[in-house]
Amino acid sequence: MLSYYTKRSRGESFQKTASAHEYTSWVHGSAVSQEELDVLVERYGLSANIVRDVRDIHELPRIEYGERGHLYTFLRVPQMSRRGEVSSTPLLTIVRGRLFFTLAYGSIFQPEEIIERDIAHSTLVSTNLALLTIAAVVAEYEALIHRTAGVIRDVSRRLRSHEVTNKDFVHFVTIEDGLNEYTTNLDGTQALVRHLRENRRQTFSTNDEEMIDDILLHIQQLLVAVASHHQTVTSIRDAYSTIANNSLNNRMKTLTVLTVLIALPNVFYGMYGMNVALPFADQPWAYSVVVLFTIIIILVVYWLARRFKVF
Repeated sequence: MLSYYTKRSRGESFQKTASAHEYTSWVHGSAVSQEELDVLVERYGLSANIVRDVRDIHELPRIEYGERGHLYTFLRVPQMSRRGEVSSTPLLTIVRGRLFFTLAYGSIFQPEEIIERDIAHSTLVSTNLALLTIAAVVAEYEALIHRTAGVIRDVSRRLRSHEVTNKDFVHFVTIEDGLNEYTTNLDGTQALVRHLRENRRQTFSTNDEEMIDDILLHIQQLLVAVASHHQTVTSIRDAYSTIANNSLNNRMKTLTVLTVLIALPNVFYGMYGMNVALPFADQPWAYSVVVLFTIIIILVVYWLARRFKVF
């Protein structure tokens, strides 16, 4: 679905219109079809080979320059499902004179998220809108990284109050997959922004370069945060693996001691169960003495085990 936004002067906000005008215009395509892409290519003279890549779900962040000097920037917009699974879809931004395009594979990104911000009201330059879009996508990563950090804290807190299960470790795998998704896309976006910062074609002004520096710093901070969360997950998983192994060792040790204690009475009960002549076999107090003796033996063995810290 295609949407058009236009602003005629600095200070006013973008207004939704039926088509692009000669003023600064923003053309947005949400979940764009191939037919819609063909219309944009023909109407605005865009590069068909580059534009069609937005429908490639695996497209990574990169920069392309068209034959007419148009700037094409591919980003990946993140999203998180209710189950905590993180995924991302391509977003293509195009700077063509006073026209600015955002073409999205899915329906996650909406121009209103940027238009409603005060900073978008003061610009009439499409390159500013491109940088604002990159900043908005990076901010989306920040929001999801904070959500993931909250999930990590909740899982860690919950694991302190109950025994670790296989389901808990599977949950950590899901979290790590999300962190890997953040790292991959942010690394690609960082390389993209650094390329923009070189400004080899003099596309950006001095103010734009300062904004690019801010975006780079923001991305670097997020990468540090992701690395920290990754280390936290690894530490928690290793700690609970060690705890699980230690608990298993303690249980095996306890079972071994119980087996020994249970085996001791059976030695004497087995002897007095034999069909041969035994000492005190005809005495009425023999049963009580044998039972008492086995109890004493069990207590002595238990004391020795505790004394030498067998368990």
